[in-house]
Amino acid sequence: MKYLIISFNSRNSVMTFAKLARKNGLYTNIINTPRSVSVSCGLSIRTEFRNLQFIISLLQKSNLPGLIGVFSVIRKGQYEEVEKFY
Repeated sequence: MKYLIISFNSRNSVMTFAKLARKNGLYTNIINTPRSVSVSCGLSIRTEFRNLQFIISLLQKSNLPGLIGVFSVIRKGQYEEVEKFY
């Protein structure tokens, strides 16, 4: 299973971006940040990998502070393979 994690260093930025994404018709979940992704405020946004280009475009337009990154996560059983895209 492959998905995206968008990580910020503040909960406010996470909540703001999640709301913005939903306003633009994007399904997202607010989750606890996986340790394999990064150290952050503890919350991140999870969405489908196919939304990568739209997410990057939305991040560039919104110019929210505190972005740590956009990560691709591939789950392989108990293990996660993480790659930073943006």
